[in-house]
Amino acid sequence: MRTAGVYPRAMNTFLTLFNAFPAVIAAVKAIEVAVPIPQSGQHKLNLVLGAASAAWELSQVEQSISENTTVNAISATASLAVAGLNAAGVFKKTVPVSSK
Repeated sequence: MRTAGVYPRAMNTFLTLFNAFPAVIAAVKAIEVAVPIPQSGQHKLNLVLGAASAAWELSQVEQSISENTTVNAISATASLAVAGLNAAGVFKKTVPVSSK
Protein backbone atom coordinates (compact mmCIF):
# COMPACT_ATOMS: atom_id res chain seq x y z
CA MET A 1 0.00 0.00 0.00
CA ARG A 2 1.25 3.49 -0.82
CA THR A 3 1.79 6.03 1.89
CA ALA A 4 -0.34 9.15 1.92
CA GLY A 5 1.04 11.88 -0.30
CA VAL A 6 3.26 9.72 -2.52
CA TYR A 7 0.64 9.01 -5.17
CA PRO A 8 -0.44 12.65 -5.62
CA ARG A 9 3.19 13.75 -5.95
CA ALA A 10 3.90 11.03 -8.50
CA MET A 11 0.74 11.96 -10.41
CA ASN A 12 1.68 15.65 -10.37
CA THR A 13 5.12 14.79 -11.75
CA PHE A 14 3.56 12.59 -14.41
CA LEU A 15 1.10 15.30 -15.42
CA THR A 16 3.82 17.96 -15.51
CA LEU A 17 5.93 15.84 -17.85
CA PHE A 18 2.93 14.78 -19.92
CA ASN A 19 1.77 18.38 -20.30
CA ALA A 20 5.29 19.42 -21.33
CA PHE A 21 5.39 16.83 -24.11
CA PRO A 22 4.09 19.19 -26.85
CA ALA A 23 6.77 21.73 -25.93
CA VAL A 24 9.44 19.01 -26.07
CA ILE A 25 8.24 17.99 -29.53
CA ALA A 26 8.30 21.62 -30.67
CA ALA A 27 11.83 22.05 -29.30
CA VAL A 28 13.05 18.91 -31.07
CA LYS A 29 11.47 20.08 -34.34
CA ALA A 30 13.05 23.53 -33.98
CA ILE A 31 16.49 22.00 -33.37
CA GLU A 32 16.08 19.67 -36.35
CA VAL A 33 15.33 22.67 -38.57
CA ALA A 34 18.17 24.75 -37.11
CA VAL A 35 20.72 21.92 -37.28
CA PRO A 36 20.08 19.91 -40.46
CA ILE A 37 23.36 18.05 -40.07
CA PRO A 38 23.51 14.24 -40.03
CA GLN A 39 25.37 12.56 -37.19
CA SER A 40 24.69 15.46 -34.79
CA GLY A 41 21.91 13.86 -32.76
CA GLN A 42 23.75 14.02 -29.44
CA HIS A 43 24.48 17.74 -29.94
CA LYS A 44 20.83 18.35 -30.75
CA LEU A 45 19.70 16.43 -27.68
CA ASN A 46 22.16 18.40 -25.53
CA LEU A 47 20.63 21.65 -26.82
CA VAL A 48 17.10 20.54 -25.89
CA LEU A 49 18.22 19.25 -22.48
CA GLY A 50 20.24 22.39 -21.79
CA ALA A 51 17.28 24.60 -22.61
CA ALA A 52 15.05 22.47 -20.39
CA SER A 53 17.59 22.72 -17.58
CA ALA A 54 17.79 26.51 -17.90
CA ALA A 55 13.98 26.73 -17.89
CA TRP A 56 13.80 24.55 -14.77
CA GLU A 57 16.42 26.66 -12.98
CA LEU A 58 14.54 29.83 -13.89
CA SER A 59 11.32 28.30 -12.56
CA GLN A 60 12.98 27.76 -9.18
CA VAL A 61 13.43 31.50 -8.71
CA GLU A 62 10.90 33.49 -6.72
CA GLN A 63 7.59 34.37 -8.35
CA SER A 64 8.74 37.87 -9.24
CA ILE A 65 11.60 37.38 -11.65
CA SER A 66 13.94 40.32 -11.98
CA GLU A 67 15.26 41.66 -15.26
CA ASN A 68 18.76 40.61 -14.22
CA THR A 69 17.68 37.01 -13.53
CA THR A 70 15.86 36.82 -16.84
CA VAL A 71 18.79 38.25 -18.81
CA ASN A 72 21.20 35.86 -17.06
CA ALA A 73 18.99 32.88 -17.91
CA ILE A 74 18.70 33.98 -21.55
CA SER A 75 22.46 34.56 -21.70
CA ALA A 76 23.15 31.07 -20.36
CA THR A 77 20.69 29.54 -22.83
CA ALA A 78 22.17 31.48 -25.75
CA SER A 79 25.69 30.43 -24.76
CA LEU A 80 24.54 26.83 -24.58
CA ALA A 81 22.93 27.13 -28.02
CA VAL A 82 26.04 28.65 -29.59
CA ALA A 83 28.29 26.00 -28.02
CA GLY A 84 25.99 23.22 -29.16
CA LEU A 85 25.64 24.59 -32.68
CA ASN A 86 29.42 25.07 -32.90
CA ALA A 87 29.98 21.48 -31.76
CA ALA A 88 27.47 20.23 -34.32
CA GLY A 89 29.28 22.14 -37.07
CA VAL A 90 26.49 24.57 -37.90
CA PHE A 91 28.73 27.61 -37.65
CA LYS A 92 31.73 27.25 -39.90
CA LYS A 93 34.77 29.21 -38.82
CA THR A 94 36.16 31.34 -41.58
CA VAL A 95 39.71 32.44 -42.01
CA PRO A 96 40.03 36.20 -42.51
CA VAL A 97 41.15 37.13 -45.99
CA SER A 98 44.35 39.11 -46.03
CA SER A 99 44.26 42.36 -47.98
CA LYS A 100 47.92 41.92 -48.95
